[in-house]
Amino acid sequence: MPAILLFLFFIALAYLLGAVVAYPLKLVLEPYLDLEYKKYINYATLLCGLLVSALYLKTCGVLSKQAFGFSGSIKSFFNLLLKSFAYGILLILIIELILYLLGIYELNPRRSYTLHEFVIRIIKALVSGLLISLLEETIFRGGLFAGLHKQAGAVLAVITSSLLYATVHFVRYREVPEGKDIDWITGLMMMPDAFRRFYEWSIMDYFMTLFMFGVLLALLRLRFNNLAACIGIHAGAVGTIKMTNYYGQRISDNQFDFLVNQYNSTFGWLSFVVLSVFTVIFYLRKMKPK
Repeated sequence: MPAILLFLFFIALAYLLGAVVAYPLKLVLEPYLDLEYKKYINYATLLCGLLVSALYLKTCGVLSKQAFGFSGSIKSFFNLLLKSFAYGILLILIIELILYLLGIYELNPRRSYTLHEFVIRIIKALVSGLLISLLEETIFRGGLFAGLHKQAGAVLAVITSSLLYATVHFVRYREVPEGKDIDWITGLMMMPDAFRRFYEWSIMDYFMTLFMFGVLLALLRLRFNNLAACIGIHAGAVGTIKMTNYYGQRISDNQFDFLVNQYNSTFGWLSFVVLSVFTVIFYLRKMKPK
């Protein structure tokens, strides 16, 4: 129990620091970027998450590059990353194919399907997927997972880190009202409302999908003892979702609409089942003791 309380303390610290640091971050970047304040809070929270995960590892006595998940030779790391990247693409394509076959999804006729446009979209999706996965995996399956694994063991580390990973996706800040002054405590004042979606039962299928994805990533972390496979699958999944969301569109009033969440065009009970099957197969084939 003390290990979980310490873990939760550092999570709360990351969010509090992010809400405060967002203001100076805005002052520094505002001359160059025109962003909504809620985006500054999100970026500041990610940066503070990296810092706090390092402090957490230091507190647990395991701060190192290896604890963050960057171990082994560079060649083997990138080989595993690339191989896992293909699995991430395959995973999402299976889900999207089922959605198309069930008539939940269709190609968007308003999009441009020229080769030039397609290549540009792929590059943007790849860059975005790699950046998102690198940051999130370094925090969740890197520092936070390693510290909790040291303090509480593998089972609790897998479950708790996966619950956290799913939870943070539903912390959504609203935009600051027009004309309202922004200062150091603005982010703190906005924080209670950012957790409003946790009162909605409609997020359950979306939440469970992200939780199961987190479990799969945590098992990969345990199996390979680094972040290569985690980053690869995560990047492949994010990039593919961005591509399919751009070139596809959801069909309303479909009889299978309950399989997809109202807030997301890919995740829902269908994706939860597919991810659960992949996770169970991986565990039985790669991790279960013989």
